[in-house]
Amino acid sequence: MFSTAKDLRGCLLHPRLPFYLPPVTLYAPPIFPPDTILTKGCSVGTGPKIRWRADGRCGVNFPLGNGWDQPAECDPASDRPCCSDYGYCGNSLSHCGCPDCIDYRNVIREAECHYSLEGESGYLESPNFPREYPAGRECCYDINRPSSKYCGVQLTVESLDVGRGEEDGFCRRDWLTLPSCVPERGARICGSNTTGQVYQYLFQPGASALRLVFHAGDMSEGRKGFRVKYDVLTTCPGPYQTQNLPISLIPGTTGAPCYTRIVDTRGTINTPYHPKPYPENLDCIYEFVRTSQEVCGVKMQTVTFEMEPPLLTLFGGACTDFLHLPSCGFLCGKVNFTWVVEFQPSAKSLKFHFHSDEAMGHSGFLIGFEQVTQC
Repeated sequence: MFSTAKDLRGCLLHPRLPFYLPPVTLYAPPIFPPDTILTKGCSVGTGPKIRWRADGRCGVNFPLGNGWDQPAECDPASDRPCCSDYGYCGNSLSHCGCPDCIDYRNVIREAECHYSLEGESGYLESPNFPREYPAGRECCYDINRPSSKYCGVQLTVESLDVGRGEEDGFCRRDWLTLPSCVPERGARICGSNTTGQVYQYLFQPGASALRLVFHAGDMSEGRKGFRVKYDVLTTCPGPYQTQNLPISLIPGTTGAPCYTRIVDTRGTINTPYHPKPYPENLDCIYEFVRTSQEVCGVKMQTVTFEMEPPLLTLFGGACTDFLHLPSCGFLCGKVNFTWVVEFQPSAKSLKFHFHSDEAMGHSGFLIGFEQVTQC
């Protein structure tokens, strides 16, 4: 039998070959600290229940889709729990052991940023107010509805230092908003010159709360945030700021009301007689009935949209014919859009209102819709 011996360096001497064999060293993958993932959205009653894709792709170049732009993850309970730096889920060293890999079994999730506000009045404050709020956060504020006799919420800005306002595109980075309004961007509050400004919003039919969302971008701007007083209202005046909107009879019919109750999960809505001109002096309601609590909103996309152009006044543009969601913005003229209007917590439906004045009508609108479970 051959015998082996070690030289002074500890290497094995091969019995027949005149060179040394180095000692065998087992490979140990590097140990990385746990990853902390910041929560995007409060995920209370909404949000994705599954954060990974069916095709096994992951990372910043592979969003979840279906309206979610967050990077897809890997299922930590599966046999492919790690995301490689090339965007594939797996369980090898190239998936779990590289510096840019993420092992979702080793992820620490930041606590949800959700505030539930009770009582007829109170305050909303950004995290750490009046100190600088953290970057890369989304916080939800649910102003609870004490009972069905309350119709809406009034917000009064006491202190505001959020984002850059109009300096870099209005409310482009940081903002406070109402996701149950469309156009959603028109409901954003930001900047630092709106102290004392008052806003009023309605509860949707059957809603248990009105939800506002504070969005802070990934880049800190050193701003202190906001303090906003809220009051829950029992009277919501104004002909177009109430859920009890006027409904006209459609001319040329045998007394048919211009009201559409929509229980389908997808389809289209249109102005009367579209594509022919719509009648004048008309008020129509389109009520989307929530098919289940799993549905978070209604995605809407224009096919055609043509109304009377806005009038220019000293206070800006004013619509004489318009489509709107009560207490939110007004749409008129020629526009194209794709958006998702969200149901408020526990809301049973949401209503859109179309109004025309005494002038000759235009062709109106044809809009496609779909009830969605991811907003």
